[in-house]
Amino acid sequence: MAVTHVGIDLGTTTSGLAYLRSDGNPEIVPNADGERLTPSVVYFDPHENVKLVGTAARDGGDPDRTVQLIKRHMDDPAYSVEMDGRTWTPTEISALILAKLKRDCERTIGPIEECVLTVPANFNELARRATVAAGRIAGFKVRRIVNEPTAAALFYAHTHGVQGRVMIYDLGGGTLDITILEIHGDD
Repeated sequence: MAVTHVGIDLGTTTSGLAYLRSDGNPEIVPNADGERLTPSVVYFDPHENVKLVGTAARDGGDPDRTVQLIKRHMDDPAYSVEMDGRTWTPTEISALILAKLKRDCERTIGPIEECVLTVPANFNELARRATVAAGRIAGFKVRRIVNEPTAAALFYAHTHGVQGRVMIYDLGGGTLDITILEIHGDD
């Protein structure tokens, strides 16, 4: 399978990666645990210098060594997490989540080089740049940033063949966004 680019929702509580199948329809790629969504959680193991990401991080760690909801701090350059003598920025922690998605999904669909990342509509320029930087650290060439409700609206329009004005609610783990989209055929 020759997939070179994917779409990723780096979510506040869960994240997911999808690609376009050969028939033109999107498909969410399961992670190594067989889950379609990966918890956006990182656990720093004190003994092995291992960083667990996803369900294992969410379910099995010391809360003092577990980082979650990091996306809420993407626009705060002063925010950091201290762990074992190292300072981690929200960008670096987000990169760990993105790297897991990339690594796990490449096992199923093959090498991934480029991605489109979704962000909340209210993300400011600093948060958008931090998200792009996280993608690059994780090994992606980030082609574009798309607002989450816009991505949801485009998917809906593509899969339901609707025309006219539609309103899309994006009920995320950390945000509530609404997009109103005017759809005219395949434009």
